[in-house]
Amino acid sequence: MPTKTHIAYLDSIRGLAALTVITEHYIIGYGLPCKGLLCEQWLDNSPLHFWWDGGAAVSMFFVLSGLVLSLKYFRHGPQPYLTDFNLSTFTIARLFRIWAPYCAVLLLSACLYRLTTAAPFLPTELPASDWLSGMWHRHPLSWTDMLRELFLLRLPVPNVLLPQAWTLTIELTLSLLLPMGLVLMARGSAWLIFFSLLAVGLLGISIFWLDFMFGLLIARYHILITEHLRQRPWPRRLILLAGFLLYSSSDFLIPATLSKNYLWLCSGIGAALLIVFALGSTRSQTFLSQPLLRHIGKVSYSAYLLHMAVLICLTPYILQGLAALTGNRFALWLGGWLISVGIVQLLSLVSYHWLESPSISLGRRVVNSMGHRN
Repeated sequence: MPTKTHIAYLDSIRGLAALTVITEHYIIGYGLPCKGLLCEQWLDNSPLHFWWDGGAAVSMFFVLSGLVLSLKYFRHGPQPYLTDFNLSTFTIARLFRIWAPYCAVLLLSACLYRLTTAAPFLPTELPASDWLSGMWHRHPLSWTDMLRELFLLRLPVPNVLLPQAWTLTIELTLSLLLPMGLVLMARGSAWLIFFSLLAVGLLGISIFWLDFMFGLLIARYHILITEHLRQRPWPRRLILLAGFLLYSSSDFLIPATLSKNYLWLCSGIGAALLIVFALGSTRSQTFLSQPLLRHIGKVSYSAYLLHMAVLICLTPYILQGLAALTGNRFALWLGGWLISVGIVQLLSLVSYHWLESPSISLGRRVVNSMGHRN
């Protein structure tokens, strides 16, 4: 069987989720593009906030990880093909895929931290929130403190240089547990579901393991899902509607008295349903396969790593320059967002070619030098 399975439109979904996280951090830093009660009701306190719902995007990341990492083991049907699986090879590949680029960007961020915090945070016509202006400036770090943030499996609290890295800690930990999920899946989906609920409910495993589990289940049945939904537009539309409501409206569907874990679970189910819809919709696959979206997906990990440094170090200068051209708040907000996102994408393209790809290749060479088969 093929040892590698790659579906481009799934990368595009990941890229759009990363763009959502970047947009959320920009909005937390500089506010919504408009002010007033009506603006908040429509752009914040309604399902329309899906375009900057970074929390839901995190759930999407974990569902996609479970799906993409396990998909090649279900290439020909619902029974996992584990003959060629090697735990050490899998572990080394994940470390070089996630941890090595993280370390490189962390060291870059450490250097930028030293330069940026030598002066006060640059004031702009569109003022930054305390959250953004104090992200680095209110947390004095020694070089020893910075080096502690290299240990991705056990980050210090708070982790200052890459505050978004908390999701990477969970990603790396849960992806290393994925082989266990595959073994359980070989015995049946009920085994996976039962032990996943047991692990989350009683053993303290992260709630995001359930998102990984959703990805595993989609991988197992992806052929059946595709065949069943492709010729059934109305079930697809119902799945899309339910997925959208659960994915981005969990703040309104889940009572505030319940644990935040229920909100994460809700958005995770929504993310899984949206992916199921994409598997059965040729139109959505065609749309997601456009070159621009594929590019955004290809560099999404680098964008996720780099975007906070751009928002802290470059966006204030962008807004200051735009203020010389216009005093309109919406124009400042939109221009700052577009240019910041554009810079993140350009830097991410460089990072992809000079950090991510070499890191992946180095991981393969390490595996080969140990006598393992890729």
